[in-house]
Amino acid sequence: MAQTLHGESPELQFGRYQFALNGLSTSPGDVERRRNDTRITRYPYYPVELSIWQLVNSELDSFESVHHRFWWSRHTGKALAVLLYNARYPAELQYRNLKFFAEAVAPHLGVSQEILGSDTPIWPSFMTDDGTPVEISWDWGTKNAPPIIRYSVEPIGLHAGTSVDPGNLTAGPAFQAQLARSLPTMRLEWFHHFNDFFGIPKVKEGEFYEDTRDHNSNIFYAFDCSETEIIPKVYFFPKFRAKACRLSNLDVLFQAMRTAPHVTEGNFKAGDIFHVFCSSVSNKRLEYEMLAIDLIDPLRSRLKIYFRSRETTFNSVINIMTLGGRIRSPKLYEGLVDLHGLWNALFGVSAALDQPLREVEHRTSGMLYNVEFRLGDALPVPKIYLPVRHYSTSDEAVIRGLNDYFQGRQKGKYMPDYIKAMSTLL
Repeated sequence: MAQTLHGESPELQFGRYQFALNGLSTSPGDVERRRNDTRITRYPYYPVELSIWQLVNSELDSFESVHHRFWWSRHTGKALAVLLYNARYPAELQYRNLKFFAEAVAPHLGVSQEILGSDTPIWPSFMTDDGTPVEISWDWGTKNAPPIIRYSVEPIGLHAGTSVDPGNLTAGPAFQAQLARSLPTMRLEWFHHFNDFFGIPKVKEGEFYEDTRDHNSNIFYAFDCSETEIIPKVYFFPKFRAKACRLSNLDVLFQAMRTAPHVTEGNFKAGDIFHVFCSSVSNKRLEYEMLAIDLIDPLRSRLKIYFRSRETTFNSVINIMTLGGRIRSPKLYEGLVDLHGLWNALFGVSAALDQPLREVEHRTSGMLYNVEFRLGDALPVPKIYLPVRHYSTSDEAVIRGLNDYFQGRQKGKYMPDYIKAMSTLL
């Protein structure tokens, strides 16, 4: 997917290109040797991309389950290794990020349907359209800055979706406890507030009020593999409290934010501007999905509201990215022109601004947006995620579209690395 930012640079930021893997080729291919590879031990049966993965693998004492082994050895662990290598992470940072994933994250991704020989997961995650609880991102950054690898997960217990834990209510606390040990500098004031606010109402043990018409995911986590540290984020869903209180998702989201520690009437101006936009008659059909925060000092953390529009004209994109004209700047308008070029390249269209994309009937069709702001900000920052899985013709078309977009703008220093990574993974 892709995102464009207001208030930074007219350059576009790309990220969250989603894929789900059922295996991984170990063919070495034509891989460039990089300077930081000189310290890497070579393992005879693994390509260079997996050398650090193999080092971490050799240090793991044991696996908590066959499913832990699957997520690390046969699925996400290797995919993450390939992306970190091709994004030119130094060996020590590859090691740090893979070690964290293997020990802190992989044990909490639930039961593998491949291990069970099932066509559908016992607990289908809303994280991806096929129910896989992991999404890996390649964040292109701005200008020619190095890419950042990110990933999002839904913690899932081994008994989620069964009579033992029908609502997957044990996985979240267990995962949070693991993170507290692995990332002890996390700030949790906002986590505790929002977790208590959005928590699923307690019912009798063994009972769960399943939403049979929609997903039942209740919390996501995400991790940015930055140069200096692993940055954790957490995502909350308003739908459960909204249903229990007979309120809209939007009302519940703003109740939660306005009652959070450190929030005052004076430092919530950006949130108020977004609320006015959401409350206008023309935007009543927007669908509000999630609220995300960074697990850092609340005064530096972002509040990120995710919402979906079923409209797929570029005019509707302009309306939302400018919040109905409330945000105006030359950089934003330059960014929208650039975004339109990317839109055409990825979706293979050259239609008028008021021409919608082809119709797709799916829970995640349409455009996904978020707005983010920190306390004290004057304006929120809108972003858009382009759902290439619905509106592009193939993975190859996405890669070709990105390459054409970059070539036309003399950008894309890391495009060859991205193509190598995708050639290995797809």
